[in-house]
Parts: sequence; C-alpha cells; structure tokens
Amino acid sequence: MNTGENGQGRGLSYMRGWLTFCLMVCLFVVPACSRNDTASSPPASSEAATSEDEATEWLTKAKTAAAQKMNKYGFELRMSQKIGEGNAGEPAQVEIDMQGRAERNPLKLDQTIKSNIDGEASTLRSIVVPEAYYMYIPEYEEWSKLSKDVAAENIATLSDYQVNPDRAIESIRKLGSSLQAARKGNVVTVRYEGTGPEASVFMAGLLESTLGITGEQKDIVNSLEVQKLKVILTLDADRHWPLTYRIESDFNIELEPGQKTTVNQTLAGTYSEHNVSAAITVPKEAQEALDPDELGKELGLE
Repeated sequence: MNTGENGQGRGLSYMRGWLTFCLMVCLFVVPACSRNDTASSPPASSEAATSEDEATEWLTKAKTAAAQKMNKYGFELRMSQKIGEGNAGEPAQVEIDMQGRAERNPLKLDQTIKSNIDGEASTLRSIVVPEAYYMYIPEYEEWSKLSKDVAAENIATLSDYQVNPDRAIESIRKLGSSLQAARKGNVVTVRYEGTGPEASVFMAGLLESTLGITGEQKDIVNSLEVQKLKVILTLDADRHWPLTYRIESDFNIELEPGQKTTVNQTLAGTYSEHNVSAAITVPKEAQEALDPDELGKELGLE
C-alpha cells in the first residue's frame, strides 16, 4: 500500500469532513486568497519596532477594547489551504470566504460562507440568534432550523475570530518574546515570526477550527511540526480594537500515525463598522422554517 497516498487521503478525509461540518453548522471555519485589503501583508512601518513589552501592552489594550467596546461589527474571514504530500500527487486546494456581521451580549450572527474545494463551489448563509439557529442554501432556496441541542453544539464551535476577537487577540499575545509592534499614524502593526514551542501551541489552537482537530486528539496534536508561522495584526491606535489579521503557516501533521501530511495555510480577515454595523434580523421565511424540536414532540420522539 502506498503510504504517501494514504497520508494524503487521510488529510483530505479530515479536510472534507471538516468542510462538510462547516457547511452544515456554519462554523468559522475557521482564509490566503483574499482581496487586497486582507490578503496582502500590511506594509512595514517606517518607525522602529517596539520591544516585546510594548507589543504586549498594545495587545492587552486591544483585548480589553475588543471585550468591552466591540458590541457589534462587520467581518470578513478568508482561508486558503493546500493539503497533501510532496510526491503524492496534486495537493487538495481549499478556499473559504466568509462575510458577515456579529453582535455580542447576546450573541447574534449573520454570515455567508462561500467555499471551493478542488473546483467544487458551494454557498451557505447562516443566522444565529439567542432563540434559534437558521441556515439557507441558495441552491435549494429554502430555510431550515436546527434543533436546540444541535444549535448549542454548533454555536460552541464558532471561531474566536468570528465572535470572540478578544480571545483571538489573547492567543496572539501568548506568542510572547518574538512579538514586535510599530505604530504608523493611527495604525499599530503587531508582528510575530517564528517556529518555537509557542508557535506550536498557537497553531494547535487554530487547527481546532481550520482542520477540526481538537485537544482531545493528543496523538495528532503532538505530531504537529510547525515549519513556518507568521502573524500580523493591525489595531486602531486610538480605540485599540482590531482592524485586520493575517496568519501564514506551513506545517506537517500526522493525521494517521506515521504518515505526515503537509499543509500550507493562510488565514486572513478584517473587522469593520465597529459598533455601527446594521442590526441582525431574521427574515420571515426563516422564522417559518420547520422547528425540529416541535416536530419531535408531535411524533412522540421527546
């Protein structure tokens, strides 16, 4: 049996399984093919980079601002992945484009996910409100509603970059001593580049959304070998909240014991309309979708 092909097949299986899950429950899924405003790295500042302590201070302020002052916002999140092994044929190519709006306390989310896996394109819209989780697939022109149990499970899987930017910032802050920050005008750019233990910890957390790998899968997590990690986060220098992020990574991981899969991944995104984004509402058609919990009661399944 060709172990190279098996390794790649396992990688593709994980990726396809994760994407199907994403499209069905509207994860973050948790972005290199991006528009110029998100895909290109911010230009290097003409000012000297600050020390780690100052970078950490900026990130601490950003975390506080995101937690306390970002009540609602628009966002764009894009992911690009190449998954496969060097001599095992063409790698799988995955592109995800998410655009939406989020509100916090209570959580509300309205997002559209466009995906392309090896040329197979699909689109899905999801709306999350405190009392319900709705999905709309344009191909079928029909809204559906998730059961309360499934909705709760799926909400728990939403990415921090979607709904908890303060937690996302905290994960970057933990990258520690290699962090650098520079201010140019009203924008602060925080940068990290390295492959140390902190990079592995950071990537293990990120892979929960981008590859569907959880901390419980210790053998897989422990096999992670980070070859490259570059993180760029821009902040509003006055209000301190996040503006853009870009995370470039190359790594090997054993999705099947003893068989390494190579992954090249870029995640990039923007936050916009801080506190002025349009209110999230549920269309009448979605409100009229069949409630699986009520159906279960009628059929005597509960």
